[in-house]
Amino acid sequence: MSQSGFNPKARWDRHIPETDDYTPEWLNEKIDVLAFFRAAKIYPRAFTWNNKCYRVKNITYNWQERRGQELISFFSVRTRANLYQISFNNTSYSWRIDKVID
Repeated sequence: MSQSGFNPKARWDRHIPETDDYTPEWLNEKIDVLAFFRAAKIYPRAFTWNNKCYRVKNITYNWQERRGQELISFFSVRTRANLYQISFNNTSYSWRIDKVID
């Protein structure tokens, strides 16, 4: 009988890799994002980072966190080559790239 419930490894950022050499690169850099808003949800479609445009193939996960008065919307997005974590600050209306996962 399978047990249903919370799986701590369901989110890629909660998984602790077994190898010691794996460390996602923390960036925290401003980026420009092309996104659309529908039914109170945000859908990033492309972003520009270091003068290069990356098309978002799919959003693999999204969540929100409160930081004081700010509400930050996080997105795990896959491009053709990599997986990235980007975030939208709902107070300052600014986008940042947080991590690159190779």
